[in-house]
Amino acid sequence: MVLNNRYSQHARRALNQARYLAQNYQHGAVDTDHLLVGILREKGSLGSQVLCDLEIDTRRAELEVRVLHAVTDPLVTPLELTEALRRVLALSVEESRWFGHHYIGTEHLLLALARSREGGASDLLRTLGISSDQIRRRVRLLLNDGVTELSIEVAKRTARLSELSRRVLNAAVQLAAQDADCCTGIEHLLLVLVREARSPASRILSDCGLDQAALETALKRRKTKPDQAAEAVFEDVIDHAVDRADQLGMHYTGTDHILLALAENPQGAALLKIYKVSAKQIIAAIYRDVIPPPPPQDAD
Repeated sequence: MVLNNRYSQHARRALNQARYLAQNYQHGAVDTDHLLVGILREKGSLGSQVLCDLEIDTRRAELEVRVLHAVTDPLVTPLELTEALRRVLALSVEESRWFGHHYIGTEHLLLALARSREGGASDLLRTLGISSDQIRRRVRLLLNDGVTELSIEVAKRTARLSELSRRVLNAAVQLAAQDADCCTGIEHLLLVLVREARSPASRILSDCGLDQAALETALKRRKTKPDQAAEAVFEDVIDHAVDRADQLGMHYTGTDHILLALAENPQGAALLKIYKVSAKQIIAAIYRDVIPPPPPQDAD
C-alpha cells in the first residue's frame, strides 16, 4: 500500500491495520470497511477516540467485516485497494485541506468515509447503528475545540523526550530557521546531534567518522530547501525514536534513541553514507556502548 507522506503516524498504522485485516480474513482487496476497523484498532488516534465515543465495539466490528467479503486464495498478494477506498483516500486529502491542516490524520480519513458512503464501510456502519452524520458531528466538534491528531502525537512524543533531546530538536528547528528553510530536515537533526557534545550520540558519530565539516558546508551551499516530504521524514525519525525507547523499556527518549531511529530510517541511512558513516556501524555502536543489555533470564 503506497502511503501519502503527509499521513500522520496513526493514519499510516490504521491503513496498515486495514491491509492486515483484509489479508487475515483472506479478502481479495482492501475496502472501506477494513479501513474503518483499522482506525478503530489504532488506539490513541483521534479517529479511534471518535469511534469509541460512539460506542462501537471493536470485536463486533471485526466479526461483521469478516463476513462482508468473499474469501479468496490466501496466496494472492499484494492486496489491491478497491475503487471505493481509493476515492476515500482522495477525499481525505480534501478534508485535510479544508481544515487548513498540513497532514492527513485518522480524523480526515473518518470524515472522508462518512462523506463517500461507498464500499463496505457503509454497510458496516448501518449494521452497527451509526450514521455518517454522527461521525461528522463528533469529528468536527473535536476539531473546532482545537483537538487534532497531530497535537495528540506531539504531546505524546514531547512527554517522553529527555531534556537533552528536547534541546536537540529545538536546535534543529532553529538551525533550519537560520538558513531560511521552511521545513526542518534530517540534515539539520544530524548536524545538531554531532554538535551536542554532552550527548552520547555526538561521541558515536565522531568515533564512527562522520564528516561534520562536509555536512556543514553542504547545508550552507545547497540550493534546494527541505519541503514537507523532508519534514515528514524528520517527523518519522522522532516518532520512531519514541517507539524504540519504549520497546527497549526506557521511560524517556534520549539522543541515542534519536540517532538509532535516524540510522534505521532508509533516508537517514543514505544521509549517513554521504558523510562517510555506515548506518550499521552506528547501530552496532549504540547497542554496544549505550543501550543497556536486557536482564538475564531466570533458568527454568
